[in-house]
Amino acid sequence: MEIKQVDYTQNSQQLLKKLDDYTKVKVPDLTGYESQKISFSIEEAGEVLGGIVGEIHWHYLRIELFYVAENTRGKGVGKQLLEHVEQLAKEENCQLIVLETMSFNAPGFYLKNGYQEIGKIEEHPLPAEAHYFMMKRIAVS
Repeated sequence: MEIKQVDYTQNSQQLLKKLDDYTKVKVPDLTGYESQKISFSIEEAGEVLGGIVGEIHWHYLRIELFYVAENTRGKGVGKQLLEHVEQLAKEENCQLIVLETMSFNAPGFYLKNGYQEIGKIEEHPLPAEAHYFMMKRIAVS
């Protein structure tokens, strides 16, 4: 038995396949939900003002990365991107949106937009900072 370093992409694809196969056996009701990658940017005059990427899977949308250029913060760019993704989540029948953020990455922005803190790691990644886990339930019509 040995542990060895392997290619990230190949290993993650292989592990995802094995986990999906295991899930199909253990929880058959969760099968048939292929994941869908999402990726949007907001631009003006050829300049990228912000962007958001994530994934839809098992009736939820997970925001993986979300960035707004410093010179456009507070001007509604982030809110537009977030509302766009929330509308997509509704259209895709998602029940919730989840994300992670840091204390220095404006967790108040998410709280102001209806997200709730569901977990927090104090003193991470630095002694005076915190790592937040947040979610927002989506009303499916």
